[in-house]
Amino acid sequence: MSTVHHVAKTISSARTRRTARGERGGGVARARSAREIGRKQEFAWKSLSNARDDVSETGSTRSEIAASVFSTMCAVACASALAMTMDASPALAIPQTSECATNSCDDRDYHGQKLAGTGAFFTKGSLKRANFDGANLEGITFFGADLTGATFRGANLQNANLGQANLSKADLTDAILSGAIVSSAQFDDVKIEGSDWSEVIVRKDILTGLCKVAKGENPVTGLPTELTLMCP
Repeated sequence: MSTVHHVAKTISSARTRRTARGERGGGVARARSAREIGRKQEFAWKSLSNARDDVSETGSTRSEIAASVFSTMCAVACASALAMTMDASPALAIPQTSECATNSCDDRDYHGQKLAGTGAFFTKGSLKRANFDGANLEGITFFGADLTGATFRGANLQNANLGQANLSKADLTDAILSGAIVSSAQFDDVKIEGSDWSEVIVRKDILTGLCKVAKGENPVTGLPTELTLMCP
């Protein structure tokens, strides 16, 4: 039974050391933790085999053998559970809530601003009637934001994340949206004349509505809106 206790104590110590290093995080720490857990699991299985040999040599009773095996298996299970829960990837974390979600940014004026590369984001923000005309919004996330009536005339929205955003009555005239994410976004009564939708994946029912109002060509790329949407 001392072997089993040693296994449990070793796993507990590994958990304590990992918690102390938690603030430093990073891929290196997670990799080391994974290797350490792997070693502990391997050690636990070896301990199981040794425990069987020990009890056989000492002539232990069948009940004692069963207890030893059960305890060691519990140690292995604990090591496996710890390995699965301690290294959850940050990449799966829920998107942060933006300042505009806490404090309304309705009617804000961002026109002409270069927000790309500044770390700005508007996740789930309230940006009704906000002015983004001529702004550089490349790669900016508006995930889940309320952009009802917002204007993006001539704005650069390349590779922006507009997933689940409400763009009802928004003005996207002459905007460039190439490569943008628009999954589950709402585009009721939106203006898209002269906008460029190259490489944007649009749901079929949404595409039907956009193609009804698609016209003109983008003044920067020179591409017709209907062509970039691949309207039938």
